[in-house]
Amino acid sequence: AKHILISRLNLNEQEAHRFIEKQAMDMRCARRVIAEGIIKTYEN
Repeated sequence: AKHILISRLNLNEQEAHRFIEKQAMDMRCARRVIAEGIIKTYEN
């Protein structure tokens, strides 16, 4: 999921990691859930 964010949103690795962590905290769910959502969104 981080690599998708890096390539699609032009983030660096640290920014992509922080994006996933912040989304997980804001939505009160596991980072895995956020990562799976990112993968599903950009899988095509």
